[in-house]
Amino acid sequence: MAAAGADLGGFLEAAGRSLSGAQGELVGDELGAPGAVAIAEAELEVKATVEDAGAGKLGLRPVSSRDAREADIDPGLLSTLRIRYVAMADDTLAAPAERPTRTANGVIEEVSGREDVKALDRILGGLEFEATFVPASADWLVTAKDPKNRIVRQVVVGDAGG
Repeated sequence: MAAAGADLGGFLEAAGRSLSGAQGELVGDELGAPGAVAIAEAELEVKATVEDAGAGKLGLRPVSSRDAREADIDPGLLSTLRIRYVAMADDTLAAPAERPTRTANGVIEEVSGREDVKALDRILGGLEFEATFVPASADWLVTAKDPKNRIVRQVVVGDAGG
């Protein structure tokens, strides 16, 4: 059986970096194409033993088919780790006319600076903001929530400025 194991979290992180690197190699930076064009989906399957690595972490010890034959290990006793990567389309896939010209942070800063919103923030003990761009109307919907996660204010802000 393989002598060395790996931290499960570290293994998953390394696999993700490897896929990201492959994505970059396939598309190339000079093309300016979104990464989702190259690899939309990938799956990695590993037969392994999973063990307690201490400190609340899991260890992963891959087992090859050769290891299983030589050590007479029943493959049914091994864990199968399946990692599925799915590329998500980002804003670069939207037509230029449907992309926002402002940033979410910029519109949140504008709304949070309004006197009525500042007063709510003081009264309620802090607000959390979220901004969502709506391409159909070229507007931003800014939502303010109180510490109990209740919506206390929603403001529509034009993408061209308020």
